[in-house]
Amino acid sequence: MGTLFSSLDIGRAGLNTAQIQLDVVGHNIASANKVGFSRQRATISTRDPLERSYGFLGRGPFISGVERLRDGFLDISYRDQIASLGNADIQTAFYSRIEDLFQEPGNNGFSENLNVFFDSLNDFANNVEDIPTRVATITEAEALAASFREYAANLEELRTAANEDIRSLVPEVNAISRQIADLNFSIKTLEASGGTANDLRDDRDVLIDDLARIIEVQYREREDGQVDVLVGGEELVTGSNIRLLETVPDASFNPERPDFLRVQFVATGRDVQINDGELAGAFKQRDVILQDLVERNDTLAAGLIAELNALHSQGNGLENIAIPLSASNAVTDPAAALDSAGLPFVVNDGSFDLVLYNGANAVAETITVPITANTTSLNDIAAAINSSANATATITDGILTITPNAGFSYSFANDSANALPALGLNGLFTGSDARDIRVSNHLRDNAALLSSGSSLNVLETGDNTVALSMAALRNEKVLSNGTETINDYFESTVVRLGTNARANLDQRDVQLAVISDLQLRRQEVSGVNLDEEVTTLIQVQKAFDASARIITVTDRMLDTLLNIVR
Repeated sequence: MGTLFSSLDIGRAGLNTAQIQLDVVGHNIASANKVGFSRQRATISTRDPLERSYGFLGRGPFISGVERLRDGFLDISYRDQIASLGNADIQTAFYSRIEDLFQEPGNNGFSENLNVFFDSLNDFANNVEDIPTRVATITEAEALAASFREYAANLEELRTAANEDIRSLVPEVNAISRQIADLNFSIKTLEASGGTANDLRDDRDVLIDDLARIIEVQYREREDGQVDVLVGGEELVTGSNIRLLETVPDASFNPERPDFLRVQFVATGRDVQINDGELAGAFKQRDVILQDLVERNDTLAAGLIAELNALHSQGNGLENIAIPLSASNAVTDPAAALDSAGLPFVVNDGSFDLVLYNGANAVAETITVPITANTTSLNDIAAAINSSANATATITDGILTITPNAGFSYSFANDSANALPALGLNGLFTGSDARDIRVSNHLRDNAALLSSGSSLNVLETGDNTVALSMAALRNEKVLSNGTETINDYFESTVVRLGTNARANLDQRDVQLAVISDLQLRRQEVSGVNLDEEVTTLIQVQKAFDASARIITVTDRMLDTLLNIVR
């Protein structure tokens, strides 16, 4: 049977239990505002009962442990979604900067510059003999070329920014990994000695959340309480050890940007598989979104250069060319066939004419240069020109230069091989893409050389056939395999940009909603509800008072018993 002393022991057990519960509740209340804190509950068990003839007699409660309230499934779901949110967030920031760059629609955007340029060509076609109009057209061409170069430079700056984001995020991954590994060791050590590492586990969970936002991770918990973290199926954190990541330049991404980085494991040099998170977003912007915009900007510039130069190179201005004129595009080897000599534009089978004029502006000679794309070389072209007694052709570093004899001038005509724009002879623009497009120097120096007509009679200064053809390019479908005009192509670029930005923003909104819901559900499980804790505090107080009452009553009973004995 029980004794009064066993009743005292039960009262003491109740007091101890209530005291520990008070500590746990107090810890919850005090830590309510700590990021990542999981509320804790003392697990109450009963001591082994005493077996008596009438049954088992209870011996009171004891605290068997302090557990934190956490739902592992919600943690997994949250970390999967936070990686996608990190990806969308970093892309949203870049899309905002890209849209600021294009300024479309608006009066300061690229489309406005393009329209102003074609308007100037219309004005030029209506008044080809007016020098100020010619100067204005060349000025607008320079402004358009400068816009191309500015966009190209700004896009590359954004790609550099994405590259720098990659550079800065990798050390964060390493730092967080090191902290997780250190916490793994502390948790293992504390729990192996019988302690409770709830707060350390909370700190580790916060770090895993932070890591998952940067790079998509998987993880698994060991029996000893440590967590292994994996990236792309490879271990990043193994117990208290980590595999460091590093960024290294890799020109294979883009030979023109040898500064572009890739991420690899330091120990093995093997690439890290990055599927989601902020790092994945930075890579996508650098290597996909911005790369596509760079290519479309280059395609637009190349189309404009090729089409305008094909017209301009065969035209005449108010006067013929009487100066040495160098091609703007170099070949890799003067002896190589033109179709494999590294020219930026296609050369076809055909020919072009070099028309030479004497001092009286009469045609003195016409040199027809035959072209077979897969056999004719730059040396062959120079040799054909050098057959003339009135002009010479030289090649320096792959550049063809044509020089008329004293008292002679020249122009080009009948280019059925597209050789003149491919070589960059007498073009309105030089260059081959948005990064190097410029107005030809000989036009900037002498606006009278701006091609306006196609007549071989230099006295027909009112001929505007070439000027009209150049102005008409505004409405010609010359890009995307003949399906889009130059304006259409730019507008479709802006539409694609807007569509991608909108889709990313929509995805981000969805992710935010999902994250918000998951965070709410996590808080419902793990968050501290102060009202609930105060209620528990009152319950603990009453339990403590009741246990103390047991001891008080038992003490009085002992006094009564002792008085009987006396």
